[in-house]
Amino acid sequence: MGFLTPALLGGVALVALPILLHLIKRRQPKKLDFPALQFVRNRQAANRRRLNFRHLLLLALRCALIAGLALALARPTLKGSGLRGKEGAPLAVALVIDNSARMQYVTQNSTRQQAAAEMAQGLLRKLPESTEIAILDRSRSTAGFVVDVGTAEARVQNLSTENNPRPLENAVREAIQLVAEREESRQEVFLFSDLAAESFSESAIENISQALAEAPEVRIYLVDVGVEEHRNFTLQSLEFRSTSLRLGEPLRIEASVAAANMTGDPLVELFLQDADGKPIKRGQRVAELTEDGTGRVAFELSDLPLGSHQGSVRLATSDPLPIDNTRYFTVEVRPAAQILLLGERAGDVLFLREALSPSLIADRTASQFECLTERYAKAGGVAFNDFDALCLLDPPPLSDDLWQKIVDYADQGGSVGLFLGHRARANDFNRSAPQRLLPGALKRKSRLTTSFRPQRLDHPTLRGFRDFAADIPWQIYPVFQYWEFADLAGDAYIISRFANNHPALLERPVGRGRALAFATAISDPLEPAGREPWNLLPTGPEPWPFVALMNQIVGYLAQNQNGPLEYLAGETVNLPLPPRQRVSSFVLRQPDGQSLRRSLPPGEDTIRISTTGELGNYRVASGGKGGRLDRGFSVNLAPELSRLTRIDPDTLLAALPSNQAKLARSLDDVERYVDIGRTGRGLFPWAISLVAIVWGTECLLANRFYREAP
Repeated sequence: MGFLTPALLGGVALVALPILLHLIKRRQPKKLDFPALQFVRNRQAANRRRLNFRHLLLLALRCALIAGLALALARPTLKGSGLRGKEGAPLAVALVIDNSARMQYVTQNSTRQQAAAEMAQGLLRKLPESTEIAILDRSRSTAGFVVDVGTAEARVQNLSTENNPRPLENAVREAIQLVAEREESRQEVFLFSDLAAESFSESAIENISQALAEAPEVRIYLVDVGVEEHRNFTLQSLEFRSTSLRLGEPLRIEASVAAANMTGDPLVELFLQDADGKPIKRGQRVAELTEDGTGRVAFELSDLPLGSHQGSVRLATSDPLPIDNTRYFTVEVRPAAQILLLGERAGDVLFLREALSPSLIADRTASQFECLTERYAKAGGVAFNDFDALCLLDPPPLSDDLWQKIVDYADQGGSVGLFLGHRARANDFNRSAPQRLLPGALKRKSRLTTSFRPQRLDHPTLRGFRDFAADIPWQIYPVFQYWEFADLAGDAYIISRFANNHPALLERPVGRGRALAFATAISDPLEPAGREPWNLLPTGPEPWPFVALMNQIVGYLAQNQNGPLEYLAGETVNLPLPPRQRVSSFVLRQPDGQSLRRSLPPGEDTIRISTTGELGNYRVASGGKGGRLDRGFSVNLAPELSRLTRIDPDTLLAALPSNQAKLARSLDDVERYVDIGRTGRGLFPWAISLVAIVWGTECLLANRFYREAP
């Protein structure tokens, strides 16, 4: 036990005062001249014993009163009952506040971030004026000690939500290192968090423990502002059949909903923005939840004109965390893609041309592709840059100049599809120029009968088959011959395989563009002259899978200039410009309506935007009313930032050094830890209460013993 003001212990010497008064005021016996002296002496002895007992009892109470008052004023404390730093040293305190989007969870009419800020401000008011204070959050800016407590309170009050927060462990480690630099101070870190499991992975806890081990004088207080039983609806990432549509192609959006401790089926609404950015409701669906708390809805719009379209999908049902109830999207409707089909003869391009742009369709404006055919012999005189994609059907050995022209087209951002057949020769195709496009060197022609069988449907060329993949009878369209590749290039990617597990469809990046290689031909008639067909993909019974597959492959090739249109908060946006489009400046319109003018360096072919911290739809425009450039993109919240599952506080505490970590669940706990850490646990209230009891007892007995007889 210690004392805040040990000098006041000298007051105990005042105990001599009641002793001195007792000796001076001692009652003297009276002398009586009375005949019956024996009776009087006996009575006198009994009275003296009773008076002596009363005097001693009052003397003890008065001595205890003075001594207790001196002890209480000395403010006794119990040491070692909690975390504490260096005795008598100034404080160096760092407050870490989790201000991620998840902290916008509302309970008792207050968000978790507001609750953390209120507790932090209450703590700041308890700190001595000489305390060095640092305020850290999950923004990516570095922090240092502030000037005074008022500045610290203002910084806490003005914290904004971070949609792209840095890992919480990084902020905690920075706080530990910051206070550890004050070697002559008591070093304390307060972490205000909802203790979400997403922020406290095993590696994060290990890193925090290591930081504490390297700074043994630092004490950390985990202030829990979370909710034990959370309730929430979450609108998960949207899924599109395609974000780049051709005129007349319908837009299909699928939205998934997850519920945690919520009842009822939520209503999901679809909004599209008009020319002024005003949201217009275009549909609504009820997401019927299954037993595991998930539901799914789909929207389809078929009347979108040319241009860039933006909108959002929203949950109409309210919940405690509204920030994950909206997902934003951007899609583009473009005119028919210009496709150049190259073949050795006219019949080579027939099947692919009819699959992409059927001649029986009278309304050509609704077609997704506009195909132009040309023979390889005349391809050198064609301007490839006028086309969105090139398709080489059963290419023969070509001249080095033509191969180089195709490679240059891909380097500048074009897309090339190679459908290999019987005209290919390993020696010619394994030269340097064609190997820039092919995924690897040609090895041999395989005659093992198999069939096309895609295993994974996550690639854009196969994504359209997900809803009916099990219903496609690929086995009735056998593949009799195909090309095998030797070792694949390091940047080649296998999109799909044949049933015997050999690569069938492969992709390889080429400069700013891409090249897709299909290992078997798609141009053979059912009975080619003098040889066997390579497959029955375009000539089998009702070859609708071939039509769907070719539309997916060529559609993917024709989208090369798009790039992604949806980003997560904080990601850098890359909008590639078409090869023939040059932009020197542009205007960026943010979700809040503000417009920023930006410049583009000369020769730059990609617009890069890094200011994407705000959620919503962005617009990039250039060229004035002529609309030379008018594109958009959307920014959404990362899914993990709305996960509310908590880590067990006791488990977290047990994983940290026991002599350096403490858990707090309320402001009272925080204030008590501050008192303990600075002065120990105070006993003044108990001591002064005991003094009051002794004083009252003394007064009661004194009145009783000294009252005069009537």
